[in-house]
Amino acid sequence: MAEPRPLPAQAEEASLDEQIAMAERAVIARDMRIRRRTDALVRRARHEAIKHAGGGLLLGLGTVALTWWLSHLSRRNAPPPAPESRAPEHSTFEHLFRDAGVILAGLLPMLWPLLPKSWRRGVTPNTAGTVLTFLAPILGKLFRRKPREPRAS
Repeated sequence: MAEPRPLPAQAEEASLDEQIAMAERAVIARDMRIRRRTDALVRRARHEAIKHAGGGLLLGLGTVALTWWLSHLSRRNAPPPAPESRAPEHSTFEHLFRDAGVILAGLLPMLWPLLPKSWRRGVTPNTAGTVLTFLAPILGKLFRRKPREPRAS
């Protein structure tokens, strides 16, 4: 087995000023290496982006052209529009329930402390407001009156 070689002894230890200067040179060299690598990375990213930008542009233009062509074909072969029918009238109950739901959802932060603790523990105010806003018009549709049909005399 080979004998370990002794490390060469420093002839003279550098002074504090020399040590600081060497450390500064090492930091400057490291910063220059980082800057060179960063610049190379940025150049490569720009080159690749420009190189591949044309494909994305062509794909976008092709998509727009295909969409226009398909919509143009469908308009040319489309059946004539149906005669306009009268829109169904909403009942008063539906509007009242919807408005009441929106108003109650707005007042919910003030009414929340008045609700039973079991409700407050299980449901958050945001959830209660959302459910109230969605359920109010549905309840209004349930209570909607059917329109009267004209009587034949």
